[in-house]
Amino acid sequence: MTPDDKTAQHTSQISRLEQVMTALAEAQVKTKDDTAALKRAMAELAQAQAELAKAQATSLTRMEHAITALAEAQAQTDRQFQAYLKTRPQ
Repeated sequence: MTPDDKTAQHTSQISRLEQVMTALAEAQVKTKDDTAALKRAMAELAQAQAELAKAQATSLTRMEHAITALAEAQAQTDRQFQAYLKTRPQ
């Protein structure tokens, strides 16, 4: 192999190495961008989950109040019905 052939081979190898390094750098930038986007999405998801948990807690509290009100109304109805039964002739 002549010195020119060796130089051409080395130049080709250097060129290929530069291409690979450029591709790696681009992939690293894309990975960083994707990681940042993922972190933003995860933060948004965490916020949405927190809001959902708050809404669920509020709904549960409202349901508990409604159930309590229904139970009280049922008890009142039962008392009224028992009082009515006592007024009827035996």
